[in-house]
Amino acid sequence: MEDKVKLTGKSILEKKFTKDVKGYNPDEVDAFLDEIIADYASFAAYQKEISAYVGGLEKKIQDGEGLIASKDTEAKTLWEKNKQLEIDNASYKKKLDGIKPSDKPTAENLGYIQRINLLENFLFTHGFTEADLDKKPD
Repeated sequence: MEDKVKLTGKSILEKKFTKDVKGYNPDEVDAFLDEIIADYASFAAYQKEISAYVGGLEKKIQDGEGLIASKDTEAKTLWEKNKQLEIDNASYKKKLDGIKPSDKPTAENLGYIQRINLLENFLFTHGFTEADLDKKPD
């Protein structure tokens, strides 16, 4: 704040003017009113400055809250994708459990596995469960 505030509520209330023949000395009253006007101008400038500063802080808070919400949504999405990948990984581990390192999987074997996977998906979409597939034929 460039201009310093010179008056307080108490100083305004307690201000005494000397009496003249016609009343108070007009020069003293004018000088005092000039001080009050300068203080009001200082207060107005300060209020404008503070309002702009508070507005900037509120914008930063809103931006921060938006960023947090965005990161929360992104984290949830990533968590769900990770969960699905873990399920898929466990499924593939189960399917490939019988292959030993010495078996040397070939492209043909991998093709069979992909084909079996497609057939299993087809059966599952038509109401068969994994328990149905695990049953031995009579």
